[in-house]
Amino acid sequence: MRKIIILVLILTFSCQSDKKAECNYITDYYQTVYKADLQFETKNYEKAFELYQDAFKSCEAINTSTYNEIGKFTESSAILGKFDITYEYAKKQVLNGVELNRFENNDNFSEFLISEFGQKFISEYNSLRKEFETNADFKLRDELISMKSDDQMYRGSNYQDNIAKQDSIDNLHEKRLIEIFETIGYPTDKIVGPRTMDYPVDVGLLLLHTDDSIRINYFVPKIKEFVKNGTASPRTLGTMIDQYHLYNGEQQIYGTYRAQGGGYANMIDDLNKVHTNRISIGLPPLELKEKKDSLMKAKYGF
Repeated sequence: MRKIIILVLILTFSCQSDKKAECNYITDYYQTVYKADLQFETKNYEKAFELYQDAFKSCEAINTSTYNEIGKFTESSAILGKFDITYEYAKKQVLNGVELNRFENNDNFSEFLISEFGQKFISEYNSLRKEFETNADFKLRDELISMKSDDQMYRGSNYQDNIAKQDSIDNLHEKRLIEIFETIGYPTDKIVGPRTMDYPVDVGLLLLHTDDSIRINYFVPKIKEFVKNGTASPRTLGTMIDQYHLYNGEQQIYGTYRAQGGGYANMIDDLNKVHTNRISIGLPPLELKEKKDSLMKAKYGF
């Protein structure tokens, strides 16, 4: 009987693992995370927790740029007193480069940190941090930060007088990004550390300054694959395509660029089509995005 139970558990775990391995983040993950994020921001932590759990059952938990779902799920669990889950996901955060002080400086983790699970987490922190540092590629991180700086070398001032120089830099960046994508894939938090570290790595900015032909024929399909496997952000893909259309006198199709006076910059009129387009690459519907934007503006003033 014991052997049968063990076999059932093995088969169940195997099926769950296979499901996650086959996960398409665009269809199976992002939309649930966006709903959870809105619940978190409105302090409905129980509902947020449930939705995050649903997303993480379908796909391995990641942190989508600007949504920080692992962090918010961890915080929700701490608020709800589910410290065993807080412990497990706090460890995931550290393995993604989040430091202990992020927990210590957040009052929502106070009860967790003095609990049995919290004390265990603190005792294991140094070894977890060492594991992150061992697996991270800080040389690549420094290189990408340097590339970001070079990307803005002549764009900040005197651009018209230095177009050829900036184009030469952009061309080198294109070639290097292709090498990176073909060898290690998209640089994730595990590889180069989170945006909360000293200088945020921003590959998306570099992709906005790629040659039109290379962008459409190589980078867009490549990034879409990365979005599907959960390593690149849907917003990175959307802005690459929308900027291409806008810079070529066409209408954007995802609504990733706002107009200076409000609304969206030269966007197609069919909002149902925009809605469909956004969901097709893993972006939240405009209505949900605007609700989140309103919350953030009320909270932070921008």
